[in-house]
Amino acid sequence: MAFLCIDIGGTNTLIGLGNGDFEEKNRMKSKDFLSDIESNITKVLETTDYSKEDIEDVAVAAAGPMDREKGVFYPPNLSDSSELDEIELESSLEKFGDLQIINDCTAAVKGEYEYGKSSENMVYITISSGIGLGAIFNGDLVSGADGNFGEVGHMKVNGDLECGCGGLGHWEAYSSGNRMLKMAEELFDKRFDSAIQLFEAYQNQDYKAELAVQKMKEVNSEALANIINLYNPDKIVFGGPVALNHYSILIEDIEEKVEEMAVNKMPEMVPAELEDQSVLYGLRTFCH
Repeated sequence: MAFLCIDIGGTNTLIGLGNGDFEEKNRMKSKDFLSDIESNITKVLETTDYSKEDIEDVAVAAAGPMDREKGVFYPPNLSDSSELDEIELESSLEKFGDLQIINDCTAAVKGEYEYGKSSENMVYITISSGIGLGAIFNGDLVSGADGNFGEVGHMKVNGDLECGCGGLGHWEAYSSGNRMLKMAEELFDKRFDSAIQLFEAYQNQDYKAELAVQKMKEVNSEALANIINLYNPDKIVFGGPVALNHYSILIEDIEEKVEEMAVNKMPEMVPAELEDQSVLYGLRTFCH
């Protein structure tokens, strides 16, 4: 019997399928995937040697707060369209097998713990379309009462910029892939068409790009010091394209500042060993 793992991110959805190890992987835009979940999974299966009847377990991770009893999640980084304010997963996915719905960072930290160089007290932080955290303390996975542990992207850290969720001054409002361009425009009166353009301008010593990146570094320092003080991890693993593509700038360059600001002992900080596959491999651990 096979398993089906689905990582629904703020931008892309990864689908993994196999029996034992992953044998097939597929990537598509999350908005496309969510437009017709059942049909898109069926199309993926048609490209493999597996049929719907072969699937026993389905594990799905969602980037956003969830209500597991209702089988829905609320994606602040996909909600530009009002149709995506609440996404129902259960009715479409339970047709393919025994379903588990898991927070994406909870799955990611499990993946890094099981497949990477693990620590018994570690947190995983994604900085991507949004920002979130998963944690393992004393070797045990933490998920929270409703499975929504670690929504640190909505922690108030600085100022009053509007976050994608509507709150003010949240970490995501400054440093997430979906909001950094708006931050640069609102605070420094400079419009960038993409994160790539912003960081290229930064490398070319564009003054306003430097101000925007410096603001991200300040906010990241404050947020990480808060996390170290709250959770006391001995290891922080970073994932998500914003963190991984600009790791030396956004993470390595602020380590001394974070250590100065933190009350607790400074943990080891490293990029995710599984890169953009942490969630998918974490989901695998929830299947038989």
